[in-house]
Amino acid sequence: MPSLAGRTALVIGAATGIGRAVSEIFAAEGAAVVVADHGHEDERARLVARLRERGADAIDIECDVREEALVAAAIHATLERFGKLDILVNNAGVGSAAQPFYEQDWGGWDRIFDINLKGVAYGMKHGLPPMLQRGYGRIVNTASQLAHKPAPFCGAYCASKAAVVALTVSVAMEVAEKGIAVNCVCPGPTDTAMWRASDPAWNAWKEAQLPIKRVGRPEEVAAAYAFLASEQASYMIGQSVSPNGGDVMW
Repeated sequence: MPSLAGRTALVIGAATGIGRAVSEIFAAEGAAVVVADHGHEDERARLVARLRERGADAIDIECDVREEALVAAAIHATLERFGKLDILVNNAGVGSAAQPFYEQDWGGWDRIFDINLKGVAYGMKHGLPPMLQRGYGRIVNTASQLAHKPAPFCGAYCASKAAVVALTVSVAMEVAEKGIAVNCVCPGPTDTAMWRASDPAWNAWKEAQLPIKRVGRPEEVAAAYAFLASEQASYMIGQSVSPNGGDVMW
């Protein structure tokens, strides 16, 4: 039997990159999938059509994680359509151009933290009550390997992702006894639009550090989400799972 058969998953930040791969592997493992993202209307529609062609029940909705009301609405829409929320993935995130710390502006910091951290917080705040009511849930947040091994010239991004790890652990301790497992994935460099839009020199420097000597594929990273969302991960609480090509080892 597929590992997520009968489950309902809301993936926020689902239209492209890792989020798209997560949606695809969830559907392949039997879950109904709500594809939520800000904009990316064509990508969302194509993804939902592809999931449906493969036999999955899927819908797409607009969700800008900078707006708490829209995150709450995405969760409400999931409950209205499917009657439950088993799995929540908080994957929406943005990067920034590499630049010296003393040249970074607070407006850029606010944008990164509003999306990368507060968006995750909004998702958990509104996703937890229906899970607590049922006594079951899986929450997977997207952090980054840069949370554990920060890099120069991207201070705000590193700080936001380290905060996601800390928030994940704090919430995991609160709800573990109530049937809800909260964990995070800390991807290393992955071949996504965000990676391809980054400074080529910075990318080359980062890729050279990887023992595997290549960036990851979205589907390689998505496998970690599928594991954490499954019953096979029932003893995983507050963990950082790190598909990163060996950039961080422990």
